[in-house]
Amino acid sequence: MHTVIVGGGFAGVKTALELSKKQLGKITLISDQPYFLYHASLYATATGRNAEASVVSLDDVFAAHPDVEVIMDTMTSIDPTRKLVVGEQKQYPYDNLVIAIGVVTTYFGVKGMDAHSYGIKTLGEVKAFKKHLHDALAAEQHMDKNYVVVGGGLTGVELAGAMGRYLREIARAHIIRNPKVSVTVIEAAPRLVPRLSETASRKVQARLESLGVNVVTGKKVEALDKGSIHVDGKKIPTETAIWTSGVMNHPFFAKHIDYFELAKNGRVVVDEYLRAYDSIYVLGDNADTPYTGTALTALHDAHFIAEHLTRKATRRPLRKYQPMLYANSIPVGDYWAYVEKYGIYLAGRTGYYLRRLIELRALKTLLPRNQALNAWHAHFDRDEQECDLCMGTMSSKG
Repeated sequence: MHTVIVGGGFAGVKTALELSKKQLGKITLISDQPYFLYHASLYATATGRNAEASVVSLDDVFAAHPDVEVIMDTMTSIDPTRKLVVGEQKQYPYDNLVIAIGVVTTYFGVKGMDAHSYGIKTLGEVKAFKKHLHDALAAEQHMDKNYVVVGGGLTGVELAGAMGRYLREIARAHIIRNPKVSVTVIEAAPRLVPRLSETASRKVQARLESLGVNVVTGKKVEALDKGSIHVDGKKIPTETAIWTSGVMNHPFFAKHIDYFELAKNGRVVVDEYLRAYDSIYVLGDNADTPYTGTALTALHDAHFIAEHLTRKATRRPLRKYQPMLYANSIPVGDYWAYVEKYGIYLAGRTGYYLRRLIELRALKTLLPRNQALNAWHAHFDRDEQECDLCMGTMSSKG
């Protein structure tokens, strides 16, 4: 049996690992990047922490799994009749196809946002964002500016909570004394983290405000230009707006509606086996299932599909997919996090320790123990390239 998996995120990587453990035939993983990106810690990488906490080579992930072939390519179409995945480089035959290609950024039509904002959803975006911060400080040698985070969901809050500390660190690196740091987070909904409970919103907002972050809720961003952001009819001067607000399902599915039915939210409708079409399964953020959109749900999907394909291959009775509710957790600044499940929550340092354990558990499901521990410990290591970036910008100035 040959299983082709498209997508190198949590769902795709975990599915390949589980199928390999079950020795279920040939496995091909197609990814457009040579690494696995741990999105939950990208905010930390974007604010000066070691990239090893967020980026792991796929070759390292599958070093002990020779039955998994990792191929760098981009899927452009599929041919279910001939059971082919069509990539930019070549075609790939399959017996079972698993698609977990994640979501993409959408700006909801906000004028100028795509041209003038920064992002932290990809490694390239993170590098561009950090370079901008260093270049701006090196060129002007002062920090009397507004830094605006657009979007008060999980990513926006995580970033806003870490921004003040990071800006002070790089100000010291550029020998800027008494830096004035102004960080604002803007959320269109009436409260922060609107997908979580009202208690979460209150606790998170109080924590951000204690860190000196300005919180604006119930206001819509209307436009962004090079020197200001337009919010609810008012202009706020800024040269650094970071968009963390909108995502939409990957456009691949909308381009192939002959094979995929889309729900109102744009995600793919799947049956009780996560099947979207004959021998084609859709997992993780792409699937319209309860609790979709989190790393732990993606891992749960991967466990299910590996067991399902094993039962299918061995002609055992099939079991239906059962969604699982996992704890929501959100770090806000150093040594503080909010964790909740079923209305029960922990906040503060205790919540932080629980959040770190959740992260370690997720990493250990993908990596050998030593690699998982290294990535986990790297969360608080300074990025070695950070000093090089400081020196490079200062030397270019002088």
